[in-house]
Amino acid sequence: MGLLEALAAVLTRESELATLREHPALLRRRYRLSDTELAMLTGASPAGFRVTGESVRGKLVQKVTACLPATVAELKAHHPELLDGFAAATVRRPRPGEGVVDSGEAGQLVTWIDGRVPAPLVDFARYELLCGRLAGDRRAAQAAGEPVLAPDGPVRGMLSVSPAVRTASFDHDVTAGVPPSRLPARHTSILLRRQWGEPAVRVYRINDATATLLDHCDGTRNAAEVVAAVGADPDQVTGILTRLAAAGVLNLVPDRY
Repeated sequence: MGLLEALAAVLTRESELATLREHPALLRRRYRLSDTELAMLTGASPAGFRVTGESVRGKLVQKVTACLPATVAELKAHHPELLDGFAAATVRRPRPGEGVVDSGEAGQLVTWIDGRVPAPLVDFARYELLCGRLAGDRRAAQAAGEPVLAPDGPVRGMLSVSPAVRTASFDHDVTAGVPPSRLPARHTSILLRRQWGEPAVRVYRINDATATLLDHCDGTRNAAEVVAAVGADPDQVTGILTRLAAAGVLNLVPDRY
């Protein structure tokens, strides 16, 4: 508790603003404020608090929209009360037990809508968040600009997925190109790749076998160990690994054979 928590509460809840106006001593005890801190709050006008709260909430929505444009557009069109509720709740610091597990506001929004909106929209929000984070990842951007070192022959050495690549699976087809709330219920695995230019991130649908194969390329196995772990035809798996490495999806570290 402290001044920041008290300010956030006054900005977001009319009841706390009324407490500040009518029972300031109660607010001081509730947030453990010093006399100076309480004087700072009581010196501001209620109208000023409302205007400031609206401004802070507006900037929060703008920030989240930059990462989740389609998700926010869908919420504004069909669930505006949820977006307003999120903006009001997120102005203050998240408290233990509230279920907000992501440090970024966009991640908090995805957590906020989970269970409150149709499942297709939640899946799309997770997909859009993944794209946004990859686009803003500096290490991914650096990897995207590095030349691809294609293997000379079958892959050897330790295998790891490039920092410019992410994989994920969803219960709905997030690549369908339809409004997020109408995504078809279809298990879909995707590969996202950071690149230079526009769009910053490209998305590719992959089958479950490829997704599983990439999961095994975690930097702790060489090609032979990946083949053994997958348990499929060795020549076929080796061929896929070689093509993925040639495309820059996999990195090779030839320090163990």
